[in-house]
Amino acid sequence: MLQQEYLILIVEDDFIIARDIGKILTAEGYKCILNIATYKEAVDAIENASPNLVLIDIMLRKTHDGLRIGSYLYKRGGIPYVYLTSLQDKNTRLEIKQTFPHGYIVKPFKPIDVITNVALALNNFRHLKTDTHRITAPAIEDDTPFIIRKVLAYINENINEKIQLEDLLVLTRWKKHNFIKMFTQYTNETPYQYILQCKLKKCMALMETTDLSAADIAFDMGFNSYSSFNKLFKKNTGVSVEDYKKQIRLSKYGPR
Repeated sequence: MLQQEYLILIVEDDFIIARDIGKILTAEGYKCILNIATYKEAVDAIENASPNLVLIDIMLRKTHDGLRIGSYLYKRGGIPYVYLTSLQDKNTRLEIKQTFPHGYIVKPFKPIDVITNVALALNNFRHLKTDTHRITAPAIEDDTPFIIRKVLAYINENINEKIQLEDLLVLTRWKKHNFIKMFTQYTNETPYQYILQCKLKKCMALMETTDLSAADIAFDMGFNSYSSFNKLFKKNTGVSVEDYKKQIRLSKYGPR
């Protein structure tokens, strides 16, 4: 479960969907604010409750007010936000990119989509040293935070695939050495370490929320073998895969 408590604001005008998302996140240890369906309600809740993350449905009461909220949060700074939408047309994708969200969940979604996107958005935001709206004046022309955010978004969207360093380099203007240096400066981890941590976190979420075997999960996430996955898992979490699965069973069903 979470090491600290996070407050998630859910901006969704379909209250059944909002309730379902709330249940998913509450089960993961988050606190949630629901029943927010307009731009004004969202802004008031953001200013009064100071959530750690905002989930925003793009279409609110048949308008694109969700994008207005995203634009507001982008200009405000300090709070990560993830969009929810069933819209996948080119114009919508372009509008989304212009507000620089920290994630994008397509409806209909599975619980794991919500869990992993929220966890990764919080993790990415926490590890970025520089808020893009709090850059000192001499560096105002520096677009490094935006480039790093683009790289992080690519990693999140392709975490199930085998991601090579070359795949990330093409998203930047840097050579290999400078890219690793800049990425490490902003995230406190090398690209390899960051990708590995994201993969492990998704594996842990899948073990908690699905009936897939650990071997199948490791294979689907691109690990070369179950033994190498188990070795890396234990090195990074302090417990073996089997011990972690036992902890999950114990938390769900209690001692037998």
